Amino acid sequence: MNVNGTETNHQDKVHSVFSLLHLEAPELADVAEAVKQERYEDALQALHRYYMKRRISGNRWTQEETTQITDYVKGNWADEVAMVMKTADEVVNQTFLFKFPWDMERTQVPVTFDGAIDWHYIPDVDPEWSYMLNRHRYWIALGQAYAMTGDDKYASVLCRQLEDWIDRNPVPSEPTSDTLNWRTIEAGLRGSNWIKALRYVWDCPQLTPVLLAKLLISLSEHARYLANAFTSWKRISNWGVLETNGLLPIALTFPEMKGSEQWLSLTKERLEETARIQVMADGIHWEQSPTYHHEVMCCYLDCLYFAEQHGIKLDEGFLGKVHEMAIASLYWANPSHRQPMFGDSDDNDVRSLLTYASALLKDETLRFGSYQRMDYDSAWLLGMEAIRSYESLNPVEPAEISHAFIHSGHFVMRSGWSEQDLYLYFHCGPQGGGHGHADMLHIDLHAYGKEFLTDLGRYNYSDHTPLRHALKESAAHNTTTVDDIGFTEIADTWAFHRIACPIGSKWISRPAYDYVEGGHDGYLHLNDPVFVNRRIIFIKPHYWLLIDRFQSKGQHQFKQHFHFGSDAIGLEDSTLICRTQNEGEANLLMIPVQSEGLQAEVSEGVISREYNLLESSSQVTYARTGSGTTLMMQLLYPLRPGESEAPQVSKIPVFRHTGEQVDDGQAEACRIVHPDLGTEHILVISHKVPTGHYDSYVVDGVQIFGEVVLITGSANKRQITVIN
Repeated sequence: MNVNGTETNHQDKVHSVFSLLHLEAPELADVAEAVKQERYEDALQALHRYYMKRRISGNRWTQEETTQITDYVKGNWADEVAMVMKTADEVVNQTFLFKFPWDMERTQVPVTFDGAIDWHYIPDVDPEWSYMLNRHRYWIALGQAYAMTGDDKYASVLCRQLEDWIDRNPVPSEPTSDTLNWRTIEAGLRGSNWIKALRYVWDCPQLTPVLLAKLLISLSEHARYLANAFTSWKRISNWGVLETNGLLPIALTFPEMKGSEQWLSLTKERLEETARIQVMADGIHWEQSPTYHHEVMCCYLDCLYFAEQHGIKLDEGFLGKVHEMAIASLYWANPSHRQPMFGDSDDNDVRSLLTYASALLKDETLRFGSYQRMDYDSAWLLGMEAIRSYESLNPVEPAEISHAFIHSGHFVMRSGWSEQDLYLYFHCGPQGGGHGHADMLHIDLHAYGKEFLTDLGRYNYSDHTPLRHALKESAAHNTTTVDDIGFTEIADTWAFHRIACPIGSKWISRPAYDYVEGGHDGYLHLNDPVFVNRRIIFIKPHYWLLIDRFQSKGQHQFKQHFHFGSDAIGLEDSTLICRTQNEGEANLLMIPVQSEGLQAEVSEGVISREYNLLESSSQVTYARTGSGTTLMMQLLYPLRPGESEAPQVSKIPVFRHTGEQVDDGQAEACRIVHPDLGTEHILVISHKVPTGHYDSYVVDGVQIFGEVVLITGSANKRQITVIN
């Protein structure tokens, strides 16, 4: 073995850093002079001194600022401090468990390396673990642990692992996805995470001149790798955003690097292009997954932060799109402040991201949906001045309570903005990309501080487990199926054979009620085509009436699927009423308006609130066989804690104004009586659009004309509201 040759090659590699820098810059004169005289060790020392003395606004905190932020987070975010310290201590021992709330693929089982870290390790078949290992989010935790404690072990481990990774993971000759450590999204996430972590260890002795040179070389390699990786597919994919989020901070933090001006120009262009293409007109990311909507939004916010830190003005159109995404997140969030779990999404609290957005955008409406105090991550990133500015920002309630995302097909019904208010989310929109699920006509439901109906999550991205496929299927969502066939055909983890498209969405919102309807073409390909439609009426602030209509020539079996989170549920044999069984908490009643000919079954299932995590859940399935027009109507009635009395629901006949009774396929009506309502309610549903005088019906002595009509009051005094 040629030890001297190996050492020479190593030195040459380190010394190559000088060829990557603008040595003609006046601030690097000492470095340039030493290089000119071939005093390379002196040049490394001079370069190290330059970076240790260099100050960029927000790039590192003073000791006073560090102490203030430490006191702030310990006083306000003790749980987050504990998690960061636990993570840092685990990483010191080379134990890796990815559990931060916005880690894209969290893990449940720790992995410990006794010797050198295997940066290509894949436990349990799933390569997502290795991707997480190579994103280095945990190095930010090491840096913060060093800042909060002053203990050199955290900085030492960060620097040691950084050098080990750089030494053992050379950059590929060209961008590739056929790798565990150099996929372009990992390279992009590293670019951002390294810059965020470095701010805590700039002054530590473990960041030696040699390591600094290796760091600069690697960051330059990352930047050139990311600059060359962009394609037309990246413009429409979240990958393009994640890559750009790594390229921008490298370009801004190290303007001394050759190519930095070009990288900055590219990132500005790519931010504008990706936001224009990927964010729909209503602010929702086109891939139809809240987790990836928020991942993209967080990357955009990071870019805004880095740009502001360096005095760079970004395009107004881009800023507008970021604001639209944040407002969409506010309206999307359920009363527990969490994102819906549809598509490939986890059960995440969105307030930290809304806090970050409201602080950067200085938006009072976003402040309304944020934390009362600036969150842990934003505090460390933005500093004490931003914390004080955030606290002086007055929250303003959003202009709407219920909200429709018309372009993306998401609809949110609310009774108000408190954690106790009623909330229903309905989806009737395009599939999105590979992160989408077969969730057309799906609903979530919350009431009086409880989650009742929910999506079941994603669990895993590996085809080795059948649950990945099962959780994407139609029957895994709170929607309907025909003959046990999914309306969208799942091929594998990312691909689909046949994708259902939305049909005929309609949205009406008034102070006293909300109305939404939608259908899809997922069963029109059958030999005997079936048209599917769902309508939901919210009588505020009390209950929902859900109507599923199936139209076919031949006979089929139709099913409604309803998935509950952690609630135990029971089914009454005679009425087929499904009831949650929460003692001392709110409950939900699911009451079939017409139980004759209806079948119902309660079964156990699973729910995945985090990647790689499974919990037990309950579900009820209603089934009816029919032909022509087949109907399934459910009253969804939440009960407050301590309340047990169920509403009385009865089907009542509908007549034409000329006296003939109409069949159920034409129109139906139900009477709802409950003490909370103050008076009886009658809802009339026409299953065919009224087109002439003969479609003027008489219900309980009241003549009406309309597709959906609410009649309230007693026989002496009636109020008629035409909803649709």
